[in-house]
Amino acid sequence: MPPEEADIHRKAQRFARLLVDEIKLYNQAKVTEGRKNKDLYDRLKDEIEKSRATYQKRYGTTVAAAADYFNQEIVRSLAGDDGSLMGANFRR
Repeated sequence: MPPEEADIHRKAQRFARLLVDEIKLYNQAKVTEGRKNKDLYDRLKDEIEKSRATYQKRYGTTVAAAADYFNQEIVRSLAGDDGSLMGANFRR
């Protein structure tokens, strides 16, 4: 992978991490309840979709789009790598 593309991938990952960290920071109670009840997506749908749109606006047409770093970070960070905690309505 050329260095320019690798840089875009790194920046996209970092941006996804930032967006998800903000969701966690400002919605701690919803995150805790969502993990317990395995319905994180339903509880945080508005926040997730707003952040997803922000991510797509910045990286949706770049080489990083195929990697879907935003969804990866949602599952990794919000759900602790357990996709089942996101609930049935979460789209991957």
